[in-house]
Amino acid sequence: MSRAIAGRGHSKPPTLAEVAALAGVSVPTASRVLNGGVRGAKSGTSELRDRVLDAANALGYTPSPAAQTMKGGRANTIALLTSDIEDAGSATMIAGVMHAAERRGLSVAVRATLDDRGRELSLLRALRGERHRGVIIATSRTSVMERERKVQEELLQLQKQGARIVVIGDSSFGFSSVTVDNYENARRLAEGLVASGAKRFALVAGPVEQLTSQRRLDGFVAGLASVGSPVAVVHDAFSRDGGYRAVHTLTPKLQGLDVIAAMSDGMAVGARVKVRELGMDRSQHLEISGFDSVPVISDLWPEFSTVEVPLEAFGESAVALAVDNESGAVDSVTLRAHPVVHGLRLGA
Repeated sequence: MSRAIAGRGHSKPPTLAEVAALAGVSVPTASRVLNGGVRGAKSGTSELRDRVLDAANALGYTPSPAAQTMKGGRANTIALLTSDIEDAGSATMIAGVMHAAERRGLSVAVRATLDDRGRELSLLRALRGERHRGVIIATSRTSVMERERKVQEELLQLQKQGARIVVIGDSSFGFSSVTVDNYENARRLAEGLVASGAKRFALVAGPVEQLTSQRRLDGFVAGLASVGSPVAVVHDAFSRDGGYRAVHTLTPKLQGLDVIAAMSDGMAVGARVKVRELGMDRSQHLEISGFDSVPVISDLWPEFSTVEVPLEAFGESAVALAVDNESGAVDSVTLRAHPVVHGLRLGA
C-alpha cells in the first residue's frame, strides 16, 4: 500500500471507515468487498478489491459476522433444508450449496428435517426470525396435498419477509426450482438395461406419495414396455435402510430375477447388502441399479448402472437463483443427467 495510517494511538479494533480511508474508497464500497455484497468476491474491479483487501490486511481489520447484514436488516446467509445430512447424495448436494455460497461471501445454515412433517414445519417457522437472504428447500416433496399446502404457506411467509425461495427437486409449489427430468432419465436407463439383455425386473422405490421416487418409477416402468413380463414393485423409505427392507420383502421372488432397480443409489446400497446376506450375489447374476450416481458408490462399484445426476451443480444453480436473480422472477432450471449402464454413460 502506498498510504498508511500511523500512530493510531488507541487499542480499539480498526474500523471499516479506516479501511475505506486507507483504500481511498467509500465505506459502502469497502463493505461490499469485505462483506460479500450482491456479487460476493466479484464486487467491484480487481484493482479496487485489491486496494480494499490490502488496506484491511494492513490495519488488521476483520469483518464482524454480527455486523454482516444486508440491506433491510437481512442476514448474509442462506438457509438450506434437507431431509438427511448423512445421506451421501444429500451430502454432495449440500457441498455444492456451500461452495456456491462461499464464492459469494455467504454462509449457509443447514437444517435436517429427517423426513418428519412436524419437524419440517417447525424448522420453517424458526427461519422467520433468522432473516436469511434465501431459503433453499431440498426435502422430499409428496403428493399429500395437506402437507404440501402447509409447507407452501410457511414458504410464502418467508418470501413475504424478503427471502427468495428455491426448491431443489420435483414439487408443486410454484417457486423457482432446480431439478432433472427424472421420468425421462429413468426411462432411458430401463431401456439401456433391457438392451443389455435383462428381462426380469423387480423395482424398489420410495413411498408411494414421494414425488421424485414416483416419477423415476413411472419412467422406469415405461422403459420396460418392450419386456412384457410382470414387474414386482416394493415401496419403502427412500434410503439405504428402505432398500434393505424392500429386498427382504422380495426374497421369495428373487430367484430368476435379472435386475433389482432401485430408485436411488442409497436404496441400491441397502438392496445390495441384503442380496449379499442372502448369498445371491454369488449364486446367480443379479444386477442392482440405482439413480443419482453418488461418486463414492460408483468408485467402489465400477460396473454400477445408475443415472448420473450433477448433484453438486444443484447447489450452484440453487444459490444463483436465490442470490443472483435480483428481479425475483420465478425461474426453473433443469439440469442434464446421463443414464449409465454397466459403468458406461449412454449417449445423448
